[in-house]
Amino acid sequence: MSEQSSRSSLLASGTVIAALISGVTALITALLPWFLPDRSQPVEPAAIAATRDVPATHGAPNFTIGAWTITSSVDDEGNDYAGSTLRFLSQHDLGDRIEVTGFFEWRLQQQTLGREQVTATYDPATRQLYIEGKYTDNPEILAPGSFSAEVSEDGRQLLNGRWGNVPGERVGVLGTWEARR
Repeated sequence: MSEQSSRSSLLASGTVIAALISGVTALITALLPWFLPDRSQPVEPAAIAATRDVPATHGAPNFTIGAWTITSSVDDEGNDYAGSTLRFLSQHDLGDRIEVTGFFEWRLQQQTLGREQVTATYDPATRQLYIEGKYTDNPEILAPGSFSAEVSEDGRQLLNGRWGNVPGERVGVLGTWEARR
């Protein structure tokens, strides 16, 4: 019997300690904002704030403004990835070309398949954008691809796009695509 009462006492002590920790945590959470400096300006994620500092060069569009919505994206097996998005997070002037980095967020029939991290090169002389997939967060379903498209004169559409495979990566299905923002 004494062994059972010592267990009950131990459980009761643990419950009391847990309740005290929860109470102290709630008190700190409630009082902490009073002791922190006031932030009158909203804080933006770094990726969004960084997109505003990219100047257009060579008459090139700023690819980092907004997200590109894939309006047509059909592979050779008939799968339609329309509704997927392409988002560029950085843009760098390399003299005769522009380099951008970002990701595709792939969807198929309203289901998110995963993200593909990409780097791209834009040639202002031909208005061609060449995109190469580096890796995906869901390699069982997505293979990194190699993409190309023509940038419209107003910089708001990617037209006549094609995609293929990246050498050394799992072979995917070829297809066509277009996007706008």
